[in-house]
Amino acid sequence: MKRIVIATDGSSGAADALEAGYELASRLDLEVIVVYARHSPLGFLGDPYYQDAVTEEGHHARAVIADAKLHATRFDVEPEYVVVEGSPAEAILEIADARDADLIVVGPRGLGRIAGTLLGSVSRDIINGADVPVLVAKTRAAVAAR
Repeated sequence: MKRIVIATDGSSGAADALEAGYELASRLDLEVIVVYARHSPLGFLGDPYYQDAVTEEGHHARAVIADAKLHATRFDVEPEYVVVEGSPAEAILEIADARDADLIVVGPRGLGRIAGTLLGSVSRDIINGADVPVLVAKTRAAVAAR
């Protein structure tokens, strides 16, 4: 194993993925690519609304990456950070494939089986679409809270 992709969206589940991915990369001396996939705002809402949505999403993306960088300082890793636009699962799978990743690390959505089935799940879509192993990371605290 040489390279892993860690998906992040700023959620607590993504923090679990960063923790697990950075720890694994540190222990095994792996290259790390942290991916934030931002949704494309709907353009049919009108130009002012579209521009506001793009600006807000850009601020969120920068905050998520800044948090991921801060998190990385606890580990001996120097990730590459990638922000892409589009469907999160598809974008993460494309980056993993393009960069020849050996593993994808994601966090759980945390909605439970029924809500996740009804609303969809990025982690499930990645698991179903990946050509490499996928680690769905949960912290011990998250498991204990169940």
